[in-house]
Amino acid sequence: MSSLQLRGVTVAGPTGPPLLDAVDLDVADGESVAVIGPSAAARTALLRTIVGLQAPDEGEILIDDVDVAGRAPRRRDVAMVFADHALHPRRDVLDNLTFAATLRRKHDRAELADRVEQVVDDLALRDVLDLRPDRLGTDQQQRVAIGRSLVRDASVWLFDDPFAAQSERVRPHLRSVVLRWQTDRDRTSLITTSSVDEALSLVGRVAVLHQGRIRQVGSPQELYDDPADMFVAGYLGSPPMNLLPAFRDGDQLVTPLATILVDDRLERAIGDRPVVIAGIRPEHCLDATRGPVDVVGGVEFTTRVDDVEWRARSQYAFLGFDLDPALSEVLDEVEEMFEFDLFQNFLVAQVPTETPVRAGQSLHVVVPHAAIALFDPDTGENLTR
Repeated sequence: MSSLQLRGVTVAGPTGPPLLDAVDLDVADGESVAVIGPSAAARTALLRTIVGLQAPDEGEILIDDVDVAGRAPRRRDVAMVFADHALHPRRDVLDNLTFAATLRRKHDRAELADRVEQVVDDLALRDVLDLRPDRLGTDQQQRVAIGRSLVRDASVWLFDDPFAAQSERVRPHLRSVVLRWQTDRDRTSLITTSSVDEALSLVGRVAVLHQGRIRQVGSPQELYDDPADMFVAGYLGSPPMNLLPAFRDGDQLVTPLATILVDDRLERAIGDRPVVIAGIRPEHCLDATRGPVDVVGGVEFTTRVDDVEWRARSQYAFLGFDLDPALSEVLDEVEEMFEFDLFQNFLVAQVPTETPVRAGQSLHVVVPHAAIALFDPDTGENLTR
């Protein structure tokens, strides 16, 4: 087993801001951590820096407390599944599976043969062992790249979006295979993915990477319930957290849909800010149209349903509202700061499926006061953590 720590790892960008900006991350012995973020979040740059294909400009990369930042890739004992697979074009599948492991010369031949047999069965590669990569589909190439890493007895496993080429039907099985190999062998691993749902179902801890910085690290529940900033709040969740501008007016916060009473908790969070961003999860928008709900001190409003969307066993009502053009410009500036679409001119409410909702009807919504989060529009910080 091996631990992995990143300490202030910074990689300069070709122009403008750095690709990685003082990244700190701890992965314990035998732990698997998922790294998520949008397409430009530098997930691949992070893994390439750990494996040694990208040199950090600052910081330390510690494997078992030894800084390997100055070592060549082959001296780091790290196995990586590349997004482009990086298979040897002139070697067949069997040779691709074993080549990297045999180069290390520390694998027992019988043990290596057993591992290859297990990988071949787990990844459904039995029928293509004698084929070269150009005869394989993209999904098969990706499975070969995964198998090549799994058979290696490396200190750290790195996976760069390893399930992207697989069909939705196959992905759950492949995830379970990778996690079983990681768990059974106590291998330290880092898995990047662009799928939020996939990351939340993969591992016990998730790191959110955006604009080259780690925004937050925690369990899926911690990230969802207590986001560190506005980006994490607006990125996690399907649908994500509703984010509404809120103006201070005496002992109230005025939003486009409702007025929120400022209690002691919100008072401490707001400070002297004239404007904050209020965050409300869709499941906290309780339908009180057909009768009262058991909420003390809730925020209430009634508005028109613009649209209804079904997702599996969930029903979501979209409640539109108008924004002043000047305010829209301010929100656009916040989105430019985060380089991400955070705001919509509607609020999403999750309504029980046993309660039919139709577009055009009125919906009376109650939001528990304790479920409201507040964010700083200048920094994105969650003020109510």
